[in-house]
Amino acid sequence: MTNKLNVLIVEDDQNDCDALTAEVKANADKLCLAGVSKSSNDALAFIRNHNPHAVILDLELQEGCGDGMDLLDKLRSTVLCPRPYIVVNTNNSSKITRIRAKKLGADYEFAKWQKGYSPKMVINQLLLVMPEILGDDEEPAAPPSEAEIENRMREFVQDSFNRLGMSIKNKGYNYLVEAVILAAKDENLNFVKAIGERTGKKENSITHAMQYAINHTWNTANIYDLIKNYPAPLPKNQDAPTVNGFVYTYKQHLVKHLK
Repeated sequence: MTNKLNVLIVEDDQNDCDALTAEVKANADKLCLAGVSKSSNDALAFIRNHNPHAVILDLELQEGCGDGMDLLDKLRSTVLCPRPYIVVNTNNSSKITRIRAKKLGADYEFAKWQKGYSPKMVINQLLLVMPEILGDDEEPAAPPSEAEIENRMREFVQDSFNRLGMSIKNKGYNYLVEAVILAAKDENLNFVKAIGERTGKKENSITHAMQYAINHTWNTANIYDLIKNYPAPLPKNQDAPTVNGFVYTYKQHLVKHLK
């Protein structure tokens, strides 16, 4: 295996950070230090932009910014291909917290207070699972391109809308497809504004077209088809969902499909 494992360290304790960094550099033939961060928000942006193979994550960034648990939660709803292998490295002794971290996507966990703990143990664990993270072949298959991922996303969303009975003839159909994809890529993005910048259309015109497509679907589709195919409980009184409610429902549906 010729590829190196790119590792991001998210740690606010400078001594721990320096020790982990030294261990990564001591294994420079197999590991590469992708980056170091004390901020969960900066770490999230780095992961989205650079897609490291592995992340060593401190849960409590008391001397830094943000929170490791929050980062895990956001990564769970972020479209990443492939997803990084996450090693939690923490002083937290709460069993509940550590169980929750596993449920949020942590792959392995070290307690800094456990007997015999050392940063070297953390790095050795990464070295052990490195073949599985990178793949067993000499030349691991290249990850899908951003365009390929987006095509997969678009096909899935369009198929979901078609199953719902939404007419492709409505202008709002394509706007809604783009909105779901944009929301899946970045849940904090103003998708209406982004679509407006792409198309040159006014934001209120885009919102109106999307709501019309949703309302038309709810007024014309068979109620049993809606119950069967809409990936969330239907709004009370059979009212059509709002644009935001509809988009974020399908955003979650899309992210779950891609995992």
